Amino acid sequence: MNWWIAIIGLLLGPMINLAIYSLAYFPRPISPWQKKKSLNNVVPANIESIQPSVLAFVPVLGWLTRWRERAEFGNWFWLRPLLIELTIPFGLMWIYAFVMSGGLLPELLPDSPVAVPLESFIFVASLLGLLVVATFIDFDERTIPDAITIPGTLFALLGSSLFPGWRLQEFEPNGTNLLRGVHPNSPYESFSPEWLQSSSLGLILALFFWVAWCFALMDRVWITRRGWQKAIVYFAEILRRSPTTFPKLGMIAIGAIVITIAHSLLSQEGWEGLFTSLFGMAMGGVLVWSFRIVASAVMGREALGFGDVTLMAMVGAFTGWQAVWISFFLAPLFGLVFVITIYLVTKDGSTPFGPYLSLSVAVTTLTWREMWPYASPLFFSPGAMLVLLMILLLTLAVSLMAVVFVKLRLGNESQ
Repeated sequence: MNWWIAIIGLLLGPMINLAIYSLAYFPRPISPWQKKKSLNNVVPANIESIQPSVLAFVPVLGWLTRWRERAEFGNWFWLRPLLIELTIPFGLMWIYAFVMSGGLLPELLPDSPVAVPLESFIFVASLLGLLVVATFIDFDERTIPDAITIPGTLFALLGSSLFPGWRLQEFEPNGTNLLRGVHPNSPYESFSPEWLQSSSLGLILALFFWVAWCFALMDRVWITRRGWQKAIVYFAEILRRSPTTFPKLGMIAIGAIVITIAHSLLSQEGWEGLFTSLFGMAMGGVLVWSFRIVASAVMGREALGFGDVTLMAMVGAFTGWQAVWISFFLAPLFGLVFVITIYLVTKDGSTPFGPYLSLSVAVTTLTWREMWPYASPLFFSPGAMLVLLMILLLTLAVSLMAVVFVKLRLGNESQ
């Protein structure tokens, strides 16, 4: 048994709890590794009585010593973080055994063994860890902070460049038992020659994806009730006044320089990994953002949070766009079961969508060996998939308009 994995898991569990409580938009000083302060940064009067003891810093068991803080955080506040820290070591050991035994690889012929790189384990463990943090923050606050998705996306881009072997795998389409990393044209064609380092188109597209992602993260407000000219003025002024605009512009410039250098210096596999990651980031964000725009416009209220958009862009940077699209359309199936259960127990019909996206991504990634052979015939070239997306969006808009119309008619008849 790999006890070193369990030790890493014991150390990782408290860090995940720290991230859940400190990276939220409204941090709560529940983790013993946080400074004790209230939401308005005023130190409570009874701060001395609620300071955690030295034993509180012990993973798992330390939460049993926090009984004095029940009045501040609730009687059972310690149970969830305790279970998280208890689950992480066992989960990490299982993931390591699963990945390193080839659980993510397509079924190979018996005489075709393939060594699984350690980067594959790091890829899966990192992605699932980020999804755990995002899930519990979304449950707590109905939002997913950029403090999770931005560093996660940058880490995925870096990992795909330096360790392209960590990508999800598929068979070469020529019928041989050779493996290749999933790329934008999967499952049929090879990596497009127009996107290679020998062509400037690949660099132009990579820079476009990067700039578009950074721009999407800015504080954008579009108000058209006073006309398009005023809308443009308001849009520009809000961007100018936002404290995050200039840091994001700096991120655009630095990223563009790094991508340009990478285009020249990376190996062919490294560039393919980086381009695949950027392409997945873009296609993942476009998918969720387009559904968000259409559903919100028709229903007159926010249908999906923008945190869901950045979350799936991050996932696309890890897995490529194909796994994101599979996960997005599977997520409602997972959500339906949980929403019905939660409603029957609590009578609360509101629930965040992010946790079910995260669960769907985890299932898609861990069952890639079984899922991709069945899902791959449904995929075409990226251009054809974008056309299909437009058809789906039109169908969604018509369906939602029909639902809204029926609700209005029923409401008028009841009056």
